[in-house]
Parts: sequence; C-alpha cells; structure tokens
Amino acid sequence: MISFLFALSITAWGYYQATHRIGELEANDRIDDNNFKLCNEDKVAEYYGMNTDYIGGKKAIKNRILSELQSLDFKESGLLTYRFVVNCKGEIGRFRLKATNEDLQKTEVNSKNIQEIEKELRDLKNWNPAGNKSGYTYDSYYILNFKIENDKIVDIF
Repeated sequence: MISFLFALSITAWGYYQATHRIGELEANDRIDDNNFKLCNEDKVAEYYGMNTDYIGGKKAIKNRILSELQSLDFKESGLLTYRFVVNCKGEIGRFRLKATNEDLQKTEVNSKNIQEIEKELRDLKNWNPAGNKSGYTYDSYYILNFKIENDKIVDIF
C-alpha cells in the first residue's frame, strides 16, 4: 500500500511539473487583450533555442519604433525587459514588464510610458512564429529589452 501511495504521489508530482512551468504567462483578463489567443494553451515554448523572430530581427524593431519612443521621459537609467508571447499565427500578446535601475534593483515606470511602449509593440505585425522543418508553427515566448540612459530609451535589443 505504501508503495502504491508513493508511486501515485510521484506520478502526480511529475504531471504537475510537466504542466506548470515557472515563468509561464497565464492569461490575465485585467491587463491582456481578450482577442489574443494561444494556439495551444497547454504548451508555450521558451524563447531560447526557438526561431521566433521579427522579420529583419531586433534591428528592424529598433529602426521601426525607437524614434517613436523618444518623446518618453523616464525618472532614472536602467533596463525595461518585456516578455510576451508570439502565437502560432505570428500575433503577439500577454505583455509582462520587469523594470530595473542601473543597480538592477526593481523600479517603477510611469504607466503612460508603459502604455506607449506596448502600443508600439502591438503595432509590430511582421512576426515569424516558432516553427519546425515540417512547417508546423507554435506559440513561444519572446524577450525584448529597452535600455534607458539620461531619461531616454537609447537602445532596443
């Protein structure tokens, strides 16, 4: 009986680990666009090792939106890291932001600045979703960093 309970608990733990990954971006009706849908709610591939990209790469993103963001003023230098999902159709959503100062301490960002950055990101339409050699595409995460110096965004990478 003890062996059965032990095997059952190990199986349950393994199932939980396989279906609940750390850092998963769950849908949040308060902040997410309800029109954005994942192709497979149970599996979103991590960003590393994936071929998810914007046509022209991060350089094209920088060329497309950096000038649009120059009017934004920030309180301090640091880094804004956006993590979001590119679904199998090349649509993006579930934006999450981590803002740090130069000492890598968490910091707050003006909500109007966040809204403007996310608006510019949402306007980017040339995403290539992750895919395999057979042509199958799937959902994956993507990371984009904004470097802030002297109260302005100076780089996107």
